Amino acid sequence: MQNVAWRSHPWALQSRTTPRKSPGNASDCEAPKPGPLGREEGPSSTAVYRCPPTRGILSDWVPAEHGLDSSLEELDLMHSRRTAAIAIGLLMLAGLVAAAGTGPILVTGADHLDSPLVKIDGRIDLTDLYAFRWGLNSSVLALNVNPLTSPASTKFAYFRPGALYEFKIDTNLDGRADVAYRVRFFNLQSKTDGSRFQTYIVKRATGAAANRHEWTGTTIAVGSTTAYGHTLRIAPVLGGGKAFAGPRDDPFYFDLVGFKHLKERLLAGSTTLGAPGETANCALADTDPSAHLLACFTGTDTFAGTNVSSIVLQLPNGMIGGSGHTIGIWATTSMQIDGGYQQIDRMARPAINTVFNVTDAQKDIANVTGPRDDRTQMLARTKAVLGAFNNVLTSNSLSAYSAAQIDAIAHVLLPDELTYKVADGHGFAWFAGNGSASLANLRLNGRRPIDDVINAEFGLVTNFHITSDGVDANDVAFPGTFPYLAAPH
Repeated sequence: MQNVAWRSHPWALQSRTTPRKSPGNASDCEAPKPGPLGREEGPSSTAVYRCPPTRGILSDWVPAEHGLDSSLEELDLMHSRRTAAIAIGLLMLAGLVAAAGTGPILVTGADHLDSPLVKIDGRIDLTDLYAFRWGLNSSVLALNVNPLTSPASTKFAYFRPGALYEFKIDTNLDGRADVAYRVRFFNLQSKTDGSRFQTYIVKRATGAAANRHEWTGTTIAVGSTTAYGHTLRIAPVLGGGKAFAGPRDDPFYFDLVGFKHLKERLLAGSTTLGAPGETANCALADTDPSAHLLACFTGTDTFAGTNVSSIVLQLPNGMIGGSGHTIGIWATTSMQIDGGYQQIDRMARPAINTVFNVTDAQKDIANVTGPRDDRTQMLARTKAVLGAFNNVLTSNSLSAYSAAQIDAIAHVLLPDELTYKVADGHGFAWFAGNGSASLANLRLNGRRPIDDVINAEFGLVTNFHITSDGVDANDVAFPGTFPYLAAPH
């Protein structure tokens, strides 16, 4: 993406010059009137809910130090510095820990809290995206927001009224959405038993409209969220299928503490791998030259016991491209700004933004742009990251990738779309041929909740020399019934 294209974006032009606007019309947050599926659902004539205060311009949401002009200048500068590319590689090994300003280290995961912009409001912070087969004729799409919600806070977690939550589907793998499933929530309401819920609408858009962020399309479902601790509420989908929205257990699992120490020790110059569970070595300062990289992995799931807010759609295969057809999928969240919608977060494969973008500016830009920009923005950095892994492998007398293999991996990972062969039951990473773990045999296909994506990605970037972080399953079992994510803690 060239600088001139970004600077011409109307959102960028308004970022620090437009005065703050008042919230949108209250009707935007009115509760919808249930009606026949396939019709536009109007606001209720008896119950009006005022929108929470919204900020109408980018400067209200992005700190000055993350302004678009400085972000672009930083990107240009980063591309010209080889030392910066090496630093990116080291941060890649850290994986999933980020520092926010001068405050405490904040947790990041597959996409949890991955940039300053999304940390402002957890309700529009994407954490994970899933796409997988269920039965012979249907597939499931799921996205999660509200990262790291404690059980005590889950009762108060909800979706942002008026925001746009979207599943984008690229049917010809050109980086543009051809089908979009859009979900919008209305303000909280209370039942007589004290439980709270939100009404939501699901729309399906196709063609050029699917590639935009707008509240258009055919209404295919109207439902209400499941309240914490209450019976599941499932809405039917026009054309076949089901819809769910509400709290679930966070299905992402990995040893964050081990990754944190790995990062700090690599940045301090350590190259000795060591072994997981070396308690005495883990107790050393991360800056100690004798500190081992893997010593602090204990197999403890950092995300155990936490919840998220999930949107799950089960759809006929024909509604997402057709059985046997390979599609690309990503999720976005967008806010209402000046009468339209501005994308705030984007996610497809887990940890791509967290891992391959190192600065806050790079992460924010990746979140507000689309897959077609990924190779322009990230290809050189991605190859540098993989090259840094090769250096670690070589230092430990392990076989490394060739330059051609690094280039091939980078072109598979970018553009960042979760590729899924519709109706194929394989998971995130599997091995064809004789089944042995190798780059030649590796295949990527969607993502199921049971898939250990951290193990798969660890193997990919280390030429399959390291294939586990020690956390090999979720803290609770996944159910075999819709919505296929475990009940919240």
